[in-house]
Amino acid sequence: MTRRFSWMKPTRWPSLLLALAVLIAMFLLSGIILVISVRLLGGLEAHHSVWQAAWPWLLAWRLNLYAALALVWWRKVRPRAVAWLRRDYDDGRQALAKLRRLEAMALGILVLIEVTNLINRLGGA
Repeated sequence: MTRRFSWMKPTRWPSLLLALAVLIAMFLLSGIILVISVRLLGGLEAHHSVWQAAWPWLLAWRLNLYAALALVWWRKVRPRAVAWLRRDYDDGRQALAKLRRLEAMALGILVLIEVTNLINRLGGA
């Protein structure tokens, strides 16, 4: 019985298939949210003006989210990851260097996203 429905367990799916399923679900959810909010506000123009008015609050929310994620990463997840990487044959030097580069790239992407949002908010380029 369990073998018949084993394909329904996402832990058994290939990583690419799982990432694609999550991406499709996110697009569908965001589309549903957009349709509901446009209908509630009475049109796309009203929807756009409400989002423009809420921009500072959304920026504050995103910055708080980034701070909370960074705190969890630095206090909880990173020490365990570093301890796991240090068990490597070279004491994890190569892996730690890659981890630092990955952290820098993630921070750079977040900064680029927020700078792009700021440029769009100030009138675009």
